[in-house]
Amino acid sequence: MTVKELYEKLANKGFQDYNTAKLFWPVYMYGYDPKEEYQIRQEILDIRDRLHRPNNYLNILTLDIFKEFLDYLEAGTYGKRNKLEYYLESESEKPDTVQQALIKNANDAKFQDWIHQKITAHLEASGQFEVAYVFIYGWGAIFPYLRTSRFLNNFEKNIGKYKLIVFYPGKVKPGYNLFGLVNDENLYRATTLIND
Repeated sequence: MTVKELYEKLANKGFQDYNTAKLFWPVYMYGYDPKEEYQIRQEILDIRDRLHRPNNYLNILTLDIFKEFLDYLEAGTYGKRNKLEYYLESESEKPDTVQQALIKNANDAKFQDWIHQKITAHLEASGQFEVAYVFIYGWGAIFPYLRTSRFLNNFEKNIGKYKLIVFYPGKVKPGYNLFGLVNDENLYRATTLIND
């Protein structure tokens, strides 16, 4: 599926119908060549803007999972500093300890809650929309601290009246393969939006 075909699918009224998500898990994976990362990021914003125009008028939230993680760390404290500052200052002396702490933070239920609250606040602030998509990207940047499949498995309980579109830099069939190099845990419940 090309980006143009992805846009057409997301603009399709039949796909937008939230009731179709009740039959399946409302999570969709769009795999792409990691070499196209910056182009895809621009196209994500383009799709968002085109779907929001009056002829579609869809509610779209775009989240860069890595940027959200950095914001989450900045909001947390470790002594008198925020966590991000502390980890950056400690990394050269204790790289393994910092890496383990970052993995723990990225997989913590509190970070899941951070993302859920961000989505909930967005949906509440724009309650006039009937159809909502949440686009999440940035999985290459947050690796190795958080894996897509782990995030989705843990986040499942939070997914509400919206469809989650995951932009994944790698292959999604037959199993997740980040960058075409790193096998991830498989998540068979997500619907694939591209044939690798």
